[in-house]
Amino acid sequence: MQEIARKVSEYSIEDKMVEANRVCLDLWRPSTDADDTPVATYLSNRERHSMLWDTFFSNYKWLNEAEKELKVNPVLIGTRLDGSKPAYMALISGDTSGDVIYTKDLFLGSLKSHKYVEGTGEIIFEGGIILNVADILDCPELIPVDIQKLLYDGDIFRSTYSFWKDIDSAPRVIERPFLTLTKSRIQGDDECFWIIHLESQSSFFKLEISLKDSTKDTAMDDISPISPI
Repeated sequence: MQEIARKVSEYSIEDKMVEANRVCLDLWRPSTDADDTPVATYLSNRERHSMLWDTFFSNYKWLNEAEKELKVNPVLIGTRLDGSKPAYMALISGDTSGDVIYTKDLFLGSLKSHKYVEGTGEIIFEGGIILNVADILDCPELIPVDIQKLLYDGDIFRSTYSFWKDIDSAPRVIERPFLTLTKSRIQGDDECFWIIHLESQSSFFKLEISLKDSTKDTAMDDISPISPI
């Protein structure tokens, strides 16, 4: 594992694409070196950021198009973006105009080999990693996700996020003050949804995301208190 880290560090961001594609999935496995230290600790924030996004993208055409034409900064959300193995993540475009749905073909063509799970807004990659892309495919006002898998590590609320443009930053923790559980404003509707406020470290980009639980209709009385981090 030390050899992998040494080789990656010798390349520029552009030249190490092939090598990163080969080893990026190792960041999600419990791989350690001889002294049981996770290999990810040998990598810089920029290298880990590149490997995280290269887990899903074979090229950056869609990301560059989204940044240039839609003026957005896409973000990945998941319980463990910092080196251990997340099984479920969500990619949020940050677009509020609805125009992101017109980039659907470019988006799917920019991804690595995957399988789309019909009717779920989710795609599965090598190693079984599930990426929720409902925001990009359908641009709903409330993005349907599996709340338990996306925001909780077991029974503990602990989730992180990484903006595409934060290339020199480690994933940030979603702090509880920036997560709000809100009841529907429709009279007689007891369903609730989550509002998350995220902030980019490099571009002063702020994003408000509204999520609903795709696994069930959730009422306020059904929510367990958020456990301490």
